[in-house]
Amino acid sequence: MTAIDGSVAVITGGASGLGFAMAEAAVARGCKLVIADIREDALKEAEARLSEYGEVLAVRVDVANADEVENFAKATVERFGKVNLLINNAGVFATSISWETTEAEYDWVTGVNQKSVFNGIRSFVPRMIVQGDPCHIVTISSGAGITVNPGFCTYSMTKHAVVGLTEALYLDIQAQGIANIGVTIALPGMTQSGIMHPEKTTPGGLQEKVGKRKSNNILKTLEGLMTDGVKNGLAADDLAQMVFDAVSSDSLYVLPAFNDEESVRLATAIGVGRATGQNPYPSILDGFLQALKATETAAGKG
Repeated sequence: MTAIDGSVAVITGGASGLGFAMAEAAVARGCKLVIADIREDALKEAEARLSEYGEVLAVRVDVANADEVENFAKATVERFGKVNLLINNAGVFATSISWETTEAEYDWVTGVNQKSVFNGIRSFVPRMIVQGDPCHIVTISSGAGITVNPGFCTYSMTKHAVVGLTEALYLDIQAQGIANIGVTIALPGMTQSGIMHPEKTTPGGLQEKVGKRKSNNILKTLEGLMTDGVKNGLAADDLAQMVFDAVSSDSLYVLPAFNDEESVRLATAIGVGRATGQNPYPSILDGFLQALKATETAAGKG
């Protein structure tokens, strides 16, 4: 038996995009399902759709708020008696320039992308330890968790952080002799999702500031390139299948749409540069700017 079979699965950011695809995959595997999201309208719609296939609890949660996540964990156990699978999926993305990014913007992205993960770990792992049955924690990071692009100051910072945090979780579980909890880190590349529409989850007070990012030509072109990449990327259902396969095989890492030759070359160059003290970025940046220039030229001709 794995942490999936006949289990209780909890997914943050589960009302849309990758989270919803993983929720569908969970109920298809016979899981009792608990989804969290901050958008009540999307949450209600997701609950209605998913309830056609199995038992679902949908809870509005601000995953950056430790008390709300703890109450969410209590509600899960009160409803289903336990939790076996936690997928820390909630995430947001918006490009920005590091020195122009406000404290409020950093706080927003850090809260959703990073605090959500340690809030989930703190609230759910102790309950899993007490249960003693097969359990698993999944962190949805990103290929940006092991690479960096211009304009990614908030995103890469938080995605690197949750890779380190989840690796530490894995090591702590092993070192403490806890045999019933597995750990997986997903590092997706371009995958079909709603991540290129941050306006859906941006707090009202930040809407105007975040919206101005496209007044910078580099960021505007970058986001256009990424929007096309996401639109034509790996299907969310395929990513969900790869994540659940990784859970079943107890794999620490899974790299959906980020295991192609170019992605591996980029991540390896950065990793080796960090390990050897050699700056890998001049050639990486040159290639990046050439790609942006080609995109701008193509757009101009269009």
